[in-house]
Parts: sequence; structure tokens; C-alpha cells
Amino acid sequence: MKLLKGLFKFILGLVIIAVILAGATYYLISSPKTVVETNWTQEDFQSYIDKGGIDFDDSHASVEDFFANNLVTYGEVAVNTTVTNEELTAIANMSINENSVMKDINIKCHDNNEIEISAVVGDLTPLIAQFPILKQFEIGLKLIQNKPIYMYSTLYYDKSTGLFDGVTQQLYIGKVKIPIEKANDNLRPGGTAINNAIKQLEGFSVNEFEVSSEGFKFDGTIPEKIESAGTLLNN
Repeated sequence: MKLLKGLFKFILGLVIIAVILAGATYYLISSPKTVVETNWTQEDFQSYIDKGGIDFDDSHASVEDFFANNLVTYGEVAVNTTVTNEELTAIANMSINENSVMKDINIKCHDNNEIEISAVVGDLTPLIAQFPILKQFEIGLKLIQNKPIYMYSTLYYDKSTGLFDGVTQQLYIGKVKIPIEKANDNLRPGGTAINNAIKQLEGFSVNEFEVSSEGFKFDGTIPEKIESAGTLLNN
């Protein structure tokens, strides 16, 4: 299991839901695409692992396992640290497997709980097969395969509700800009579903969470290890 993996998956989930529900549905405005550049190394990945004292091996759960609740958690580790942009980007890319729908992920945090993410959407066929509700969006989804995406948004933890939340400020697919009002409207049910999944993650809790230019400042507990519960249907 990886340090703050639940948080990382929450962010990736927001991006995926935004693309799925808003990406090819609305008429868009042409604008140059933006790409986040955060250079990372194997040392950044190892630093990430060391900060949490966690166990990461070939049986780790993927993002798709998380969405499908196809995982098993072990142990609990107390963590109070800041995860840098390079470490976040390293674990994001190291978490990808052959069934993942995103690649070439870059993450850059800013002050005031703001965050930039860019990535490339890959083959969405496995995701559509795993989640039949996405069949109604299949034509649009096929149009965005192998396209770069970019999102600038806020991300914060609401202590009163115990939920993560955020507001999208910019969303692009390639050179196409998504209307922000529509993107945020479609993000809400996706964010709710992801929060529900995180709440079921045994061993995960939050005392403090903040996004700053230094990265993710996190104080809480995480599972020592998260494994896939088995091969997902149609993978």
C-alpha cells in the first residue's frame, strides 16, 4: 500500500469522472493545451514509500480496484508529513498497471489548496466493461482515448463532514476547453462516490490535510498495505 493512496485516487477519480461525464458531451472552446511538467525519479518513489513505512509490491491495488471496491487492506500506520510534487507524481505513475486508463501523470501543487494535474487517457474499453453505466457514454469516451487532459482545481478536507471536496477551475481535453459550470455539475456525483469508497478504506483517517506549494501536508493514518482482491471481470 502506498502513502496517501486514498487521496491520490480521489484526485485521479475526479479527473476520470470529469472526462467521462463532461468531456465529449458539450460544445467546446478551442484553446492551447496545458501540460504540467514535474520531473520525478526512482529516488522520489522510494522517498514516498519511506515516509509512510508502507509495503508496496506487485499485488498492490490499482485505481480500478479502488473504484470497484476490489481490495483488501492490512495494518495501520500513523503518518505526519509533507509529500512533495515529485513524490506524488512518482507514486501516481508507479501505481499504473496494464489495465489503468491513465498514463504520463504529472502533479503540481500550489498554495491555497490548489492543484494542477495533466495526464494522457489510454484505452477506456476495460473501464467501460467493468462499469456498464458507462455504456451510454461509449461514443464520447472513444473520442477522448489517447488524448491529453489537464485540470486545475482546488482540493481540501472538510472536517465538519469528514469528506474531501474541490472545485474545478480549468479542464481541457487536448486543445478543447470544457465549460466549467458543466464540469463541476458532473463532478459532484463522482466525488460523492469516491468519498464513499474512501470512507470504507479501513485504516485510513485524517487529522489534518492541506495542499500547498510544498505538496500534500497530511496528518492521519493510512493502511500499511492495500492489495487487489483479485482480477477484475473483463480485465
